Amino acid sequence: MIEMQVMTRPDPAQIAPSPTQWRQAMGCFPTGVTIVTTWDELADGRPDPVGSTINAFCSVSLDPPLLLICLDLKNPIRRALERTRLFGVNILCSDSHRMAMRFASEPLNDRFVEFDWGAAEGGAPRLHAAPVFLDCQVQDIHAAGDHLVIIGRGVGAHIDPQPAPLLYHRGAFPRLSGQ
Repeated sequence: MIEMQVMTRPDPAQIAPSPTQWRQAMGCFPTGVTIVTTWDELADGRPDPVGSTINAFCSVSLDPPLLLICLDLKNPIRRALERTRLFGVNILCSDSHRMAMRFASEPLNDRFVEFDWGAAEGGAPRLHAAPVFLDCQVQDIHAAGDHLVIIGRGVGAHIDPQPAPLLYHRGAFPRLSGQ
């Protein structure tokens, strides 16, 4: 007769990597860089564009067109995005690292002052320097640890496939070879 050994699994909380280790490990995976935009409201009720640099972004479905972004619970655009239930994903090109850094730093207001932008009627703010812009309506929001996973349904797209993408890897913006 064959004896079977029962394997016990350790408590994940006791063996989990620290947030610093996890960030270092995730930083080893190169990603594209986007700026997610939406509308906030000024004290007088006028719409105010807000945006934040995000690299947790991917396609979910072609039919219907769905994508996801991950947004830190402390991200300053979170409340505006939840309220408006619309957002834009501006996919940056390789010479946009200054823009990416500006939208990743404080203060939240005035991020759009240096950059040309516009918006379609009922759409999210679009940064003109971004070669790809995806206008989305929020389809679903899921809590996941210290982030929200936001599923967006594409309602519009602007595509200029010529420029090379802005990449992020290990805390830097490397270029693809041949650029």
